[in-house]
Amino acid sequence: MSRQKIDYNFKTISCKMAVQKESKSNFYEVLSLGSKSVGFDEIKKAFRRMALQYHPDVCPSLAKEESTKRFVELQQAYETLSNPVSRKMYDYEMSLVEERRRRDRFPKKVWEEQLFGLKQRSRIRMERKRS
Repeated sequence: MSRQKIDYNFKTISCKMAVQKESKSNFYEVLSLGSKSVGFDEIKKAFRRMALQYHPDVCPSLAKEESTKRFVELQQAYETLSNPVSRKMYDYEMSLVEERRRRDRFPKKVWEEQLFGLKQRSRIRMERKRS
């Protein structure tokens, strides 16, 4: 019987859910809305006000590229927030992002407290051994 060398190639798969890029803009801030509890009329007014300010046809030629980017972002924010279904999904995704941010900040404080406690216990043990 001949033995063959079997090469096992395993791929690592990440099970973390990619919720949303953290650098993504907050659509409520893009439209300069004060809170998330605004109605359709307020969203529409805010979009119109901002669209008049950043529409590429209104802006000077020097700022046309930046105003075009901003206007596209405004349109995306308006389309998302003006549709009740997409707004609900967006709010849910944003809550997941916020939860992840809170979770990521929490462990550092806990680790620092645990390390401080361990250092104190270690110091006490070392002092007991010496005496």
